[in-house]
Amino acid sequence: MSAAPGRQRRWIGAGVGLLTAVLVLGPALKPGYLLFYDMVFVPRLGLSERTLGIDGSVPRAVPNDLVVALASHVVPGWVVQHVLLVLVFVGAGAGTAALARTPWGAAAAALAATWNPWVAQRLAIGHWGFLLGYACLPFVAYAAQQLRREPNRNARIRLGVWIVLAALTGSTGAILAALVLLAVLLVPAAARPAWRELRWIVPVFLVANAAWWWPFLTLAPSGDADPAGAQAFMARPDTPLGVWGSLLSGGGIWGQAWWFATRQVFVVAVLTLIVVAACVVALLRRADNRSDPLVRGLVAAAVVGLVIAGASAVPGGEQVVGWVITHVPGGGLIRDAQKFAAMWMLVVALGAGALIEWLIASGRRVGVPKVGVGVVAFAVAMWPVATLPGMAWGGGRTCTVWSSAEPQQCAETAPRWAAVQYPRSFLTMADRLNEAEPGAVAVFPWTLYRKYAWNADRTVLDPWQRLVDRQVLVNDDLPLSDRIVRGESAAAAAISSALADGNVVAALRSQGVRWVLVQTDQPTLDRLPDLGTPIATDGALRLYDLGPVAAVPGTAGWWRWLGLGGLAVAVVGAAAGTVLRVRRSVKCARM
Repeated sequence: MSAAPGRQRRWIGAGVGLLTAVLVLGPALKPGYLLFYDMVFVPRLGLSERTLGIDGSVPRAVPNDLVVALASHVVPGWVVQHVLLVLVFVGAGAGTAALARTPWGAAAAALAATWNPWVAQRLAIGHWGFLLGYACLPFVAYAAQQLRREPNRNARIRLGVWIVLAALTGSTGAILAALVLLAVLLVPAAARPAWRELRWIVPVFLVANAAWWWPFLTLAPSGDADPAGAQAFMARPDTPLGVWGSLLSGGGIWGQAWWFATRQVFVVAVLTLIVVAACVVALLRRADNRSDPLVRGLVAAAVVGLVIAGASAVPGGEQVVGWVITHVPGGGLIRDAQKFAAMWMLVVALGAGALIEWLIASGRRVGVPKVGVGVVAFAVAMWPVATLPGMAWGGGRTCTVWSSAEPQQCAETAPRWAAVQYPRSFLTMADRLNEAEPGAVAVFPWTLYRKYAWNADRTVLDPWQRLVDRQVLVNDDLPLSDRIVRGESAAAAAISSALADGNVVAALRSQGVRWVLVQTDQPTLDRLPDLGTPIATDGALRLYDLGPVAAVPGTAGWWRWLGLGGLAVAVVGAAAGTVLRVRRSVKCARM
């Protein structure tokens, strides 16, 4: 690969990423909130103990929710959401394109990095933190390559900054970045492996990521995870080519709700896999690529990621993965294993750029006119769009209302993702709860996901844990089509048991719940306990007051803030290092 990323190629990649963002997000770019599955943003996310990761729950959205909370105190939450989503495409495009050799290769690499099944499926499920982590990977890889080639202070600062930025995207982005940088630094190649650099990289990584691993080890529930999660979240074949064929082409997410119909067409699936193979061959055909620690490292990381992603699909693999998830601390990070295919898609994107560069060079060698070479190159470079057209303009359209006369006929459709506004009743009720007397809030019906008519009946994670700046209890059991994966909240489990026994109010009060919010436009209201007369009614919302409750002992002690302290130190250090690099660059430019 090129010794240093060209500014021109970086800008080309950023431009392709921006164009891709517009074409993919489409109706989601108008003012409003994208609310589907795990994609939940609110007007102003409070700095609650849950947001900070110190409330005792599993810190899955830490510290990325903290970043959103701070930003949403400056601008509305929908602006924060839109900026972050566009940044995914611009960042992934710019970072990948910078590693190409030519402008054409940069554009092709950027398109493949931003328009692929992995990005489409993770966007469809709402994993915006995963996507931001993915966008960091090419920058991490380049910084690691530069450190290996020239282990000086500038290179160390650059890699340290990207370690911190990846940490801000959450645990998944941090782990992916760690795999990439370790592979690039240590894989056998022309330049000597940089083992000595681990003396400072490991401490920086641990300090930068302490915001999630520290509360996980010291505050989160210590019980074993539900073993049903191993089978429920294993990779699935979203193409006719099986699990491995699906993973190699960038898909394989576990839920059919996030699949795209085009990928289930046999001809398209085969064509996609053929082009992916051609991209990888084009990348590795050059001897200088095969000896480059960046390429070698990315390929090594990608192979590791594919092995993790598909481990459950091999004989005995499901049992091994299940044991790791349920018994090894932190093993839950591999539960949704398909996410590790992100590193493979980065290799495929670099290969897409190499394929276009090879086609152009070959055409010129045999005397094909520039126009003809350009047409062929453009047509081949568009293969990501041609094989996944459903990713465009809101992710295609999905059925929201089924015909009552024809059960198999769809009566109404809506884009997978589109911007909507919260009803005034939600915002008014959230303000009322934020200003109410102390006490936790329980939300009924007792389910984890909701469907709202004002949101085109898209399935979305209950938004009240983010709308309200206090403890909000919801049922954290995850209902799937064929099973229920047990949640991790002991308080929620106690309320679930009480619903079966009929003594719900006592259970609510024992968990510190004073306020009960009922959403009457949701199904399963038959299990609603007798709560008396609501003290407030607004639209489909009913608020009940159970009366003052004794404070439930929570997590206390200064030590629970150590993780956030580590993150603060890392952020300040990264900012200071960046300032030093900029000042040094300006000083050198003036000399």
